[in-house]
Amino acid sequence: MSLRRVAILLIAVVAAMWPMTAAQAHDILKSSNPAKDAEVSDLSEVVLEFNNAVKFPKVVVLNAAEEQFQSGEAGFRGKKVVQRLSGALPPGKYTIGYRVVSSDGHPRTGEIPFTVTPSSTPTPTPGPAAAEEPDTPAPSPRTPSALPVAPTSTPQANEDSPPVSGGSPLLTYLVIGLGVVVAGFGVVLAGRRRRSGG
Repeated sequence: MSLRRVAILLIAVVAAMWPMTAAQAHDILKSSNPAKDAEVSDLSEVVLEFNNAVKFPKVVVLNAAEEQFQSGEAGFRGKKVVQRLSGALPPGKYTIGYRVVSSDGHPRTGEIPFTVTPSSTPTPTPGPAAAEEPDTPAPSPRTPSALPVAPTSTPQANEDSPPVSGGSPLLTYLVIGLGVVVAGFGVVLAGRRRRSGG
């Protein structure tokens, strides 16, 4: 076999293996938390693990209405990309969308659907409420229902004292005035009789 044919054969082998080598150079997603199509009830962060260290991660968490629930920017934990969430996720269907730059410089994107189910933790039921105390205390049995009333003595009218007229003051003034007029008239008559007799 000539040297020229060996060179051509090597070139052909390298050309055939090139797509496989290029594909292996791309970083791939090994696992995720939550996993694809998983059902979870409690979730505080999203973790994406790649086979190599990636760069410039961008992660979003969307619900069916395309509302976002991630908090801040994604960070690294070794070969893992960690994205914190803005709070507890309400039950429903969600999608993790990510974009990273692999070690060979090519961008890698993907989506991971998952579902949040209601928490199975039973809600504690309140115990029987304590009996409410009355606003006003009940009267003590020793407390009498009514206090004894001391008899009041009515002063008796003095028999020697003159009776008090029950009439009105106006009538009294009229009687007194009439008596004065009669007395004056008597004095005038008596004076006339003395003059006529003298």
